[in-house]
Amino acid sequence: MLKRRLLTLIPTLFGVVTLVFAFIHLVPGDPVDVMLGETARAADKAALRAQLGLDEPLITQFANYLSGILQGDLGSSFAYHKPVAEVVFSRLPATLELAAWSLAAALLIALPLGVLAAVRRGKRADRVTLLASLIGV
Repeated sequence: MLKRRLLTLIPTLFGVVTLVFAFIHLVPGDPVDVMLGETARAADKAALRAQLGLDEPLITQFANYLSGILQGDLGSSFAYHKPVAEVVFSRLPATLELAAWSLAAALLIALPLGVLAAVRRGKRADRVTLLASLIGV
Protein backbone atom coordinates (compact mmCIF):
# COMPACT_ATOMS: atom_id res chain seq x y z
CA MET A 1 0.00 0.00 0.00
CA LEU A 2 2.74 2.46 0.99
CA LYS A 3 4.87 1.46 -2.00
CA ARG A 4 1.96 2.10 -4.37
CA ARG A 5 1.29 5.50 -2.79
CA LEU A 6 4.94 6.47 -3.13
CA LEU A 7 4.89 5.42 -6.78
CA THR A 8 1.84 7.61 -7.46
CA LEU A 9 3.66 10.53 -5.84
CA ILE A 10 6.05 10.82 -8.79
CA PRO A 11 3.46 11.40 -11.55
CA THR A 12 1.44 13.61 -9.22
CA LEU A 13 4.43 15.86 -8.51
CA PHE A 14 5.30 15.90 -12.21
CA GLY A 15 1.72 16.94 -13.00
CA VAL A 16 1.78 19.73 -10.43
CA VAL A 17 5.14 21.01 -11.67
CA THR A 18 3.88 20.90 -15.27
CA LEU A 19 0.69 22.78 -14.37
CA VAL A 20 2.63 25.46 -12.48
CA PHE A 21 4.95 25.92 -15.47
CA ALA A 22 1.99 26.09 -17.86
CA PHE A 23 0.10 28.59 -15.70
CA ILE A 24 3.15 30.82 -15.45
CA HIS A 25 3.32 30.92 -19.24
CA LEU A 26 -0.44 31.28 -19.76
CA VAL A 27 -0.78 34.35 -17.56
CA PRO A 28 -1.20 37.40 -19.78
CA GLY A 29 1.56 39.97 -19.82
CA ASP A 30 5.28 39.82 -20.24
CA PRO A 31 7.27 39.17 -17.05
CA VAL A 32 10.13 41.26 -18.44
CA ASP A 33 7.78 44.25 -18.80
CA VAL A 34 6.63 43.73 -15.22
CA MET A 35 10.20 43.61 -13.92
CA LEU A 36 11.66 46.45 -15.95
CA GLY A 37 8.56 48.45 -16.81
CA GLU A 38 7.12 49.07 -20.23
CA THR A 39 9.36 52.09 -20.79
CA ALA A 40 12.59 50.09 -20.53
CA ARG A 41 14.91 50.01 -23.52
CA ALA A 42 14.62 47.09 -25.94
CA ALA A 43 18.26 46.13 -25.31
CA ASP A 44 17.64 45.91 -21.55
CA LYS A 45 14.54 43.78 -22.14
CA ALA A 46 16.46 41.47 -24.47
CA ALA A 47 19.30 41.13 -21.95
CA LEU A 48 16.93 40.24 -19.10
CA ARG A 49 15.01 37.84 -21.36
CA ALA A 50 18.31 36.09 -22.18
CA GLN A 51 19.40 36.07 -18.51
CA LEU A 52 16.11 34.44 -17.48
CA GLY A 53 16.18 32.01 -20.40
CA LEU A 54 12.91 33.37 -21.78
CA ASP A 55 14.42 33.64 -25.25
CA GLU A 56 14.79 29.85 -25.45
CA PRO A 57 12.16 27.45 -26.84
CA LEU A 58 9.39 26.49 -24.40
CA ILE A 59 10.54 22.86 -24.16
CA THR A 60 14.06 24.01 -23.24
CA GLN A 61 12.62 26.35 -20.61
CA PHE A 62 10.61 23.45 -19.18
CA ALA A 63 13.66 21.18 -19.13
CA ASN A 64 15.67 23.87 -17.32
CA TYR A 65 12.77 24.39 -14.89
CA LEU A 66 12.61 20.66 -14.08
CA SER A 67 16.38 20.45 -13.76
CA GLY A 68 16.43 23.37 -11.34
CA ILE A 69 13.67 21.89 -9.19
CA LEU A 70 15.40 18.50 -9.05
CA GLN A 71 18.59 20.24 -7.89
CA GLY A 72 16.69 22.25 -5.26
CA ASP A 73 17.15 25.52 -7.16
CA LEU A 74 13.80 27.32 -7.15
CA GLY A 75 15.25 30.45 -8.71
CA SER A 76 15.65 33.93 -7.31
CA SER A 77 12.99 36.18 -5.86
CA PHE A 78 12.86 39.52 -7.59
CA ALA A 79 10.95 41.02 -4.68
CA TYR A 80 13.48 39.99 -2.01
CA HIS A 81 16.64 39.56 -4.11
CA LYS A 82 17.31 36.20 -2.47
CA PRO A 83 16.95 32.55 -3.53
CA VAL A 84 13.28 31.49 -3.42
CA ALA A 85 14.10 28.45 -1.27
CA GLU A 86 15.68 30.75 1.32
CA VAL A 87 12.61 32.99 1.37
CA VAL A 88 10.25 30.02 1.69
CA PHE A 89 12.25 28.29 4.43
CA SER A 90 12.68 31.52 6.40
CA ARG A 91 8.89 31.68 6.70
CA LEU A 92 8.38 27.99 7.37
CA PRO A 93 8.29 28.24 11.21
CA ALA A 94 5.53 30.87 11.12
CA THR A 95 3.61 28.84 8.53
CA LEU A 96 3.82 25.68 10.63
CA GLU A 97 2.73 27.55 13.74
CA LEU A 98 -0.24 29.03 11.91
CA ALA A 99 -1.18 25.59 10.55
CA ALA A 100 -0.95 24.04 14.03
CA TRP A 101 -3.15 26.72 15.60
CA SER A 102 -5.65 26.40 12.74
CA LEU A 103 -5.77 22.63 13.19
CA ALA A 104 -6.24 23.01 16.95
CA ALA A 105 -9.05 25.53 16.49
CA ALA A 106 -10.74 23.31 13.91
CA LEU A 107 -10.54 20.29 16.20
CA LEU A 108 -11.85 22.23 19.19
CA ILE A 109 -14.86 23.30 17.14
CA ALA A 110 -15.41 20.29 14.88
CA LEU A 111 -15.13 17.48 17.41
CA PRO A 112 -17.82 18.72 19.81
CA LEU A 113 -20.11 19.65 16.91
CA GLY A 114 -19.59 16.23 15.34
CA VAL A 115 -20.46 14.50 18.60
CA LEU A 116 -23.52 16.73 19.00
CA ALA A 117 -24.67 15.93 15.46
CA ALA A 118 -24.18 12.19 16.04
CA VAL A 119 -26.06 12.21 19.34
CA ARG A 120 -28.94 14.25 17.92
CA ARG A 121 -29.01 12.62 14.49
CA GLY A 122 -31.80 13.88 12.25
CA LYS A 123 -32.78 16.64 14.65
CA ARG A 124 -32.32 20.39 14.46
CA ALA A 125 -28.83 20.33 16.04
CA ASP A 126 -27.69 17.86 13.38
CA ARG A 127 -28.99 20.04 10.54
CA VAL A 128 -27.47 23.21 12.02
CA THR A 129 -24.13 21.46 12.44
CA LEU A 130 -24.26 20.21 8.85
CA LEU A 131 -25.08 23.72 7.62
CA ALA A 132 -22.27 25.23 9.68
CA SER A 133 -19.76 22.70 8.34
CA LEU A 134 -20.85 23.37 4.75
CA ILE A 135 -20.46 27.11 5.28
CA GLY A 136 -17.08 26.48 6.90
CA VAL A 137 -15.90 24.49 3.90
